[in-house]
Amino acid sequence: MIAFFLLLILILPIDATVAVAAKTPTYKVKKADVNKLSADMQYVFAGLHYHLNAYQTRQFLSLADDEKRAQWVKRFWELNDPTPTTPENEMMIEHNIRVNLAKLSFPSKKWPGWDKRGEVFIRYGPPDYRGKIWGEVTVKKMYPPGELWYYHRHTMLVAFEEFGRDGEYIYAIDPLGIWENMSPDLIDFLIYDTRDGLAQKIPQNYLEFYAAPTPAQIPNRANPYQEDAMRLSLPREQQEAIDAIMDPDLPAALPKDVSDVFHRDQIREIANNYEIVLEETPATYPFNFNRLELPFYFGVDQFRGGDNSNRVEVSIEVPVVVEGEGGSFEETFHAKVVVWNSQFEEVARRDREIVLRKSADVAGFANLLPTQVVFTLPKGYYRMAVAVRGAKSGAESSYRTSFSCDPFGPDVAISDILFARKIAPTEEVSIFSRGALDVIPHPVRAYSRKYPLPLYFEVYNLMLDRRGVASYTVEYKIIPHSNLKKRFWQRFDETAPVVASEFQSSGYGESETQYIYVGTENLDLGSYDILVTVTDDLTQSVTYRKGTFSIVE
Repeated sequence: MIAFFLLLILILPIDATVAVAAKTPTYKVKKADVNKLSADMQYVFAGLHYHLNAYQTRQFLSLADDEKRAQWVKRFWELNDPTPTTPENEMMIEHNIRVNLAKLSFPSKKWPGWDKRGEVFIRYGPPDYRGKIWGEVTVKKMYPPGELWYYHRHTMLVAFEEFGRDGEYIYAIDPLGIWENMSPDLIDFLIYDTRDGLAQKIPQNYLEFYAAPTPAQIPNRANPYQEDAMRLSLPREQQEAIDAIMDPDLPAALPKDVSDVFHRDQIREIANNYEIVLEETPATYPFNFNRLELPFYFGVDQFRGGDNSNRVEVSIEVPVVVEGEGGSFEETFHAKVVVWNSQFEEVARRDREIVLRKSADVAGFANLLPTQVVFTLPKGYYRMAVAVRGAKSGAESSYRTSFSCDPFGPDVAISDILFARKIAPTEEVSIFSRGALDVIPHPVRAYSRKYPLPLYFEVYNLMLDRRGVASYTVEYKIIPHSNLKKRFWQRFDETAPVVASEFQSSGYGESETQYIYVGTENLDLGSYDILVTVTDDLTQSVTYRKGTFSIVE
């Protein structure tokens, strides 16, 4: 019977798409490093240290006290939430359950509190196949008992031995030898469905026991490690339900012959694959493989707002392809944008829906569905998460970025260049309206040579003459990207532009809106830089903005 352990861990700095960066230098944790931590923080660090590189480990261990360490862990999770626009952090929940199950199922009296099976379980979750190898004594040699774990997604076999006969499993010295020296009737395969996270495997009425606060969250809790008392307080049927997660009895699903699962011509390749996988992908989660992705494009552009603030516009395009003729099609895409300040405090949240309808008499089509959300933010540094989800398909993706809001000073200034799909006069009001103009953003920034390139920007702090008129000069240059690594200004100073133009403009205000259509018929396929320069004719003050776009078929 597996003893139940209540503690929950709050750890694992992870990337949203690939669990941990590959080939990061590791830091060999010393006993002195662990001993200086409190008992609660030792447990937190036990699961954490598998997933940190040398710099992160030193940074964590160098913190002065547990409060700072807990803040460090919390902040790291906030930065690496795979779904940052939702209140749940699915990857953290999955990891917390893994750590608790490792402690329960593969306990060790030595730090970190579990044997090597626990380490692999924390890194990669339940194996697709888990085989038990019973100890065997022959005339020639003795085979210690062990286990074989197989992960289909990594084509990886991990072999363990109970070499000391003390319940402590270590990595097998000769994993290939274990396989070749055992017979199929010694193996008892346990089959797991690894498509979903462990939170989906554990019944909801039992999941709460694994989702309890960690000692770091409740630092004054007395005797947090009283496992026996907690285990005895659970009803027997509850203990058995939790035990079944790690040791299900599924004889009907067991293969009659081990060759149904492994083939000897493949075993030599996968038997020693663990070290390669460990180096390239130190940890993985179902969310890295199982999520139905919905790629989309977004851009962040800033314009001057009021009261020393900036108007931050987040433009989104969702690519949609509907194939075939006949039959109607309808889908609603939910876009969500969340902004945090430098202290990881949420300062803004916006939602937007895009509804797509295809009539039965319309043939298949491809399109980029646009939408836009707008924030007003004061000066500062911000982090942003953008997510889009299809209501019917369930496909979703989320991306992060960071940006600074810098005020447009008293001198002549220009906003970001908004790359548009279309700019046209309009009398209707929509989310894309800018006065009398309809400006539909195009964050993909990919254009065909058949059509001109629409650009929108705003000019601020122009000097007015005696008539109250501002006069300024707009110049733009376009140069192609090259394989040579150069700074942005070097590209323009050392490369002749393929497109260049200059024109005069005027207005009756110190702030003016400006849009231009740039011809692309002379541009070859590829990516380009554009530099827009504005000169105030009265003060001769100069400002500029730059951007990048592509010409495609």
